[in-house]
Amino acid sequence: MKWTGLVLASLVGLLVGLGGCATAVPAMSGGSTTPKNRTDLALGGAARVPLGDLRDPAVLDPGESQYRYAADAGGVVPMAYGRYGIAKNWDLGLMVSGSTVKAEARYERVLQEGTARSSLIVGLAPYGGWIPDRDRSGSGGRIGFEVPFVYGVDFGGIYELWLGARGSGEYVFGEFQVRGAEQRASGAGVRLGPVIGMALGVRRIHALVELTAAYEYWFIDHAGGALNRGGFVLIPGFGLRLRL
Repeated sequence: MKWTGLVLASLVGLLVGLGGCATAVPAMSGGSTTPKNRTDLALGGAARVPLGDLRDPAVLDPGESQYRYAADAGGVVPMAYGRYGIAKNWDLGLMVSGSTVKAEARYERVLQEGTARSSLIVGLAPYGGWIPDRDRSGSGGRIGFEVPFVYGVDFGGIYELWLGARGSGEYVFGEFQVRGAEQRASGAGVRLGPVIGMALGVRRIHALVELTAAYEYWFIDHAGGALNRGGFVLIPGFGLRLRL
């Protein structure tokens, strides 16, 4: 287990160095929890695609708040995670996606054993990260938590399918540009929506793809001005998973 921990630590360091501004954090649930005393390592990417009122402004007026541009930007970021089965039907994990780090604890209730093994998977995942400066728009941080709930099916270890929902709450804070100067801003947001994914592979290696479609609503204050808004966001994710 020592060398797998070193590999995961190296991936974390690499992703932190490459991380962008987009708040793209996928679930990458898989069709089951990681088996007891086994380790899953994955490397891939994720994207955030804001829609409607959540879209990044195409042209920013110098007098307009830069909060949206800096704190909730769209884009693609690298992603990696590791999970370890601590007991039967329980695992612990750590994911790095861009500049956000998410820890998670998950439990599954097996509904049916056999070639097509099905289960319900629920988890609790606190996360946090920082918002690096983007074109001098300002910087800050974020903290939050997520509760995923999915129905997963594992077809003989070759094909996996999962379908469910993700709900989360988040708090963002920092100093962002408005009217030519950096001023304090904060925002509290909630997010809820369905998630669907699949994995295909042989023995220990699987390719995973996933899509979350969520509705977000944000309560934002920037330099005394309210910037409340809501809309839909798509979070696709992909990766290769190695089971040790």
